[in-house]
Amino acid sequence: MNKNIKSIIQVWSIIIFMFFSVYPASSTEKKLFTIGWDPWIPYQHINEKGRLVGLDIEMVQTIFKGMGCRLEYKEIPWKQLLPAVKRGQIALASGASKSAERMAYAYFSDAYRTESVVLFIRKGEQKSLKHISDIIDSDLLIGILNGNYYGQEFENLMKNNQFSAHVQSVKHDEINIKKTLNKRIDGFLSDLYAGISAINKEGVFNRFDIHPVPICSSDIHVMFSKKKCLPHDVSRFNYELKKLEKKGSLTQIIHKYFQ
Repeated sequence: MNKNIKSIIQVWSIIIFMFFSVYPASSTEKKLFTIGWDPWIPYQHINEKGRLVGLDIEMVQTIFKGMGCRLEYKEIPWKQLLPAVKRGQIALASGASKSAERMAYAYFSDAYRTESVVLFIRKGEQKSLKHISDIIDSDLLIGILNGNYYGQEFENLMKNNQFSAHVQSVKHDEINIKKTLNKRIDGFLSDLYAGISAINKEGVFNRFDIHPVPICSSDIHVMFSKKKCLPHDVSRFNYELKKLEKKGSLTQIIHKYFQ
């Protein structure tokens, strides 16, 4: 064999070996990811047939099927889920807003939907609020969910004792609905669609209004634990997500649960 050709083959063999050592083709093939979930209609919940369903569940399942990976689901309250992702006990969490604190321990996928947080109040009892910070000078009490993110402005306000004294935290929207109707609080913050779904489920939709005071709107992502996942996993996820968007499949999934 010609020495020059032999040298070229040897060089390319080294390059190919190094490439696949850094970017292994099978790094995500048949890989098992544990994803935590907390019941939250319409995003993730057990239906009447005992199956785990929801917008986030269907979207993640579709994408990981395209990646050639397997998913294992673990039900865990959101407040405990975030520390579990941080410690690497759970690999993934869907339905997550991006924040500086979370970015320290998790990678974030591209956004796949937008979340709007609103204030649900008892029907006909709308208080004058131009800004969420106006709660400080009012007698209002509002409910939130443990560990949920309501925007950076709300996070900053919660550091003010005069504001946080007006806020009570619980595990589920259903608790806030009952507390509002029992006049233990005056309203509660929730994702628009999750709040409406919870109120409908309780059969009390005609007893609530949505206050016009702006709270926040943010992009929603999937979190990948830095202790369990590689940047390559996130890149593969984003690639499959873009395929869903181009085909219109992501829009179909979203509309299916928001009708």
